[in-house]
Amino acid sequence: MSQQLLKIKKFVLSNKNFFSLWIAQIFTQSAVSFVTITIGILSHEGTISESTKESAASIGIIVSFSMFPSLVLAPLAGVFADSFSKKRIMIISNLLRIFLLIGYILLKGWENATLSYFLILILSMILQFFIPAEGGLIPRIVDKKYIMIANSLFALTVYSTMAVGIAFSGIILNILGNNLMFVFVVILLFLSTYLVWKVKIEEEHNKKFHIEYAIKFVRLLFKSVFNGVVYAFQNKILRFSLIHLLILQSVALTLATIVFKIGNDIYGVSSRSAGLVIFLPIALGLVLGILLLNIWGRNKNRPNLILVGTIVSSLGLIFMVVISLCNGILEKYSVNRIVASLSLMFLGFSGPFLLIPPQTLIYENTKKEFRGRVLGIWVAFTNSLASLFALFMGILVDFVDNLAVAILFVAVADILYSIVIFYFLQNGKLQLKK
Repeated sequence: MSQQLLKIKKFVLSNKNFFSLWIAQIFTQSAVSFVTITIGILSHEGTISESTKESAASIGIIVSFSMFPSLVLAPLAGVFADSFSKKRIMIISNLLRIFLLIGYILLKGWENATLSYFLILILSMILQFFIPAEGGLIPRIVDKKYIMIANSLFALTVYSTMAVGIAFSGIILNILGNNLMFVFVVILLFLSTYLVWKVKIEEEHNKKFHIEYAIKFVRLLFKSVFNGVVYAFQNKILRFSLIHLLILQSVALTLATIVFKIGNDIYGVSSRSAGLVIFLPIALGLVLGILLLNIWGRNKNRPNLILVGTIVSSLGLIFMVVISLCNGILEKYSVNRIVASLSLMFLGFSGPFLLIPPQTLIYENTKKEFRGRVLGIWVAFTNSLASLFALFMGILVDFVDNLAVAILFVAVADILYSIVIFYFLQNGKLQLKK
């Protein structure tokens, strides 16, 4: 392990181009995360509109606007990145985001729900072009033998900056205030742009973009995407993995939609502190889950590992239902927060078992020529449809005005899903092989 860490350290520090691109990604992903979570906090507090105060539906809209554009734009942006200068696409994407945020600051957009939703939507649309351009630069600046390390570091950055955004956006917002919070995000994007500009690379000159090329490009694109969808859903292993990841993302985004209500109703903390309070037990469970998965589960049948994840997550959701229904009684005996933290730790623990095995199945069972399309379908399919489910759950929570109902709905669905997977395993229908 120590030798591997030394190898990674040597690689990162010796390749200036990669180091600049990686730090640029950290700044960019942090900026996106801070904006999304901050607007979520201000929405729940009623700052952007009195009508959004303590509204789960408003958080659902923010989640949907930050995810749904990937359905249409992710496949298009990938081919677009292959046709033009990737470095230029990244710089232009960052500059567009900077101008949008400066306009938002000047208009005090955090006091207007429409402007805030519009900002989230446009930033998400721009991000769809930034990501494939960034990913396409990695093989150009990294030796083939280091590509796996480079991709791992970039993937780690995506999830870690998201976690940091959830945990610390409220704290930074308390320190800086509304105006300076968005100025801080603009500074992060300026730093990212400078670092991308520092990357020294000669990109191939592309053909000029003319109308005939555009028509042919669109036709080939839709044909390619269609063939990828057919390939993915005709394969039993890929079909199972994609549907499972859709269900997982739906549950994750639903919990993100009600995270502030969990903080307010169960922990009794403000929206600005909810992220950190909820993140800590989830992070602890996540670390334990990763350790056990790597020690015990490396050679296990992938669906068996997924079944473990569904059972543990069901227990976590059941604990959360209990705390939602019996909060007053449990609070009387000072155990409400203990039970809540235990439920969140169970959910964090289940994460690696629910995420890593199906991801591995996709990589193991996709032909090389279809891999990019299947991965694109995975992102577009799960993010867009799951965000709509999260929006529905947000509306449901507001309609019934009861947090326990939404969690119970998800818990029952999770238990039924566990039963289905167990049934398939018992009948040999999920003994999936490479």
